[in-house]
Amino acid sequence: MLAELGAKAYGEIRSVDCSHIKIHQDAANPPGGQTAQAMGRTKGGFNTKLAAVVDVVGRAVRLSWAPGQEYDVHADTPLAPHLAGKWVLAEKGFDSTKFRPDLVRTGAMVCIPPPSPRRIDHYFSRRLYRHRHTAENLFCRIKRHRRVATRYEKLAVTFLGFVYFAAIIDWINFEV
Repeated sequence: MLAELGAKAYGEIRSVDCSHIKIHQDAANPPGGQTAQAMGRTKGGFNTKLAAVVDVVGRAVRLSWAPGQEYDVHADTPLAPHLAGKWVLAEKGFDSTKFRPDLVRTGAMVCIPPPSPRRIDHYFSRRLYRHRHTAENLFCRIKRHRRVATRYEKLAVTFLGFVYFAAIIDWINFEV
């Protein structure tokens, strides 16, 4: 259902971001092992990383998950094909020598601020970059739901179902 709604996304700008979701202690011992269920160990304990592609007004277009210790770029790599032909806004952490060319190959226009030590200049527009906050706003809205803010499910598929449900409710409440 989110794929159907995502096809009707507004505008030509897509923001990409990730958020950590803490795993409750009762869900920390899943069948098949923690890595099979997108659970990762970080300094703060077990968590899952949720990656999202958001349209210009802040509604989820695509979602994916990864273990919590993964880099943001690795968590968003499965979402790259869905960014073809769009403006892609992301924070400095997404400026990698692999992610940017993959996006450009799909026909996406990339607006990521370069880190200070980077020697190669890429296009960056501060005016366009101001729209990137919409991805963080999505996480704030869907994390109002208790089951999304803290992961209580042992299976990643079950948890992602709750996240999709929260994103669909957000679409309904946030019509343009």
